[in-house]
Amino acid sequence: MKMTARWTLLITMPFVLLTAACSSSNDAAGPSTTESTSTAAAGGTVSVSLNQWTITPTATTVPAGSVTFNVANEGTVTHEFVVLQTDTPAAEIPIESFEGEQDRIDEDTAGTNVGETGDMEAGATQTLTLDLAPGHYVFVCNLPGHYGQGMHTDFTVA
Repeated sequence: MKMTARWTLLITMPFVLLTAACSSSNDAAGPSTTESTSTAAAGGTVSVSLNQWTITPTATTVPAGSVTFNVANEGTVTHEFVVLQTDTPAAEIPIESFEGEQDRIDEDTAGTNVGETGDMEAGATQTLTLDLAPGHYVFVCNLPGHYGQGMHTDFTVA
């Protein structure tokens, strides 16, 4: 009987260890899989999806230096990708008039515009490379009403 128990243990142990190694945990022991993928890969390249009504980067943190944004408008209407350096959280930027249009953020009070794609038609892609210093940044679509619909996100350069 003892021999059978040993064989059972020897046969099942690798499966138990494999299952434990492949499972994810959100406890304080370490980052989950989702957290570990929020930093850009080497080279500072981040893909960004523009859609109704979201801006979704593949990373939320990158190292300082040259960062290339591969921006795709996957929405059905025109959008733009604007990078602002600011201490203000993305959801707290004041909406004012800008360039004579209502419901846009005033980039003079929102932070420093460090680069943008300009208007991108639905389906368009564009590459934007910026030299970014450490700090807090915000990505916005600043077409009328788009920021107010939720097209903004925070971004960190370490």
